[in-house]
Amino acid sequence: MTAKQCWASISILLYVAFVLVAIFTGIIAPKQVGLEWTIFWYFTAAGLCYYFYFKNVSYREVIYYAKKLGYHKDDLVSMVSKLKETQDVPDPDHPRLLSPLAKVPLTVVNQLTDQLEAQAKEQHIPRYR
Repeated sequence: MTAKQCWASISILLYVAFVLVAIFTGIIAPKQVGLEWTIFWYFTAAGLCYYFYFKNVSYREVIYYAKKLGYHKDDLVSMVSKLKETQDVPDPDHPRLLSPLAKVPLTVVNQLTDQLEAQAKEQHIPRYR
């Protein structure tokens, strides 16, 4: 199982758990909150699960390429333009199990991914799967 498939499975399991809890507890049942709000919360949960998947896959992709290219956190910081004081970059030497939700924004991860993928392609490093 690839890393992307693993994160997709985790995200799907989270969504299924949300649906089961919502059904069995009746907390967002249409007769209690209305059909529109029920639909809203199901779509919101699906969106959050997709965000969880995408953010963690992107974070792991940066870690993968940085390790293969021999980069450290300071190298990654220098690759990001306009990094705010409240923002951070992934640390290849000390990766976290889950991507930090607020500290490492998608804009930073996307900038790094674009640059690292190009460098990895030049050095014939296999794509992240």
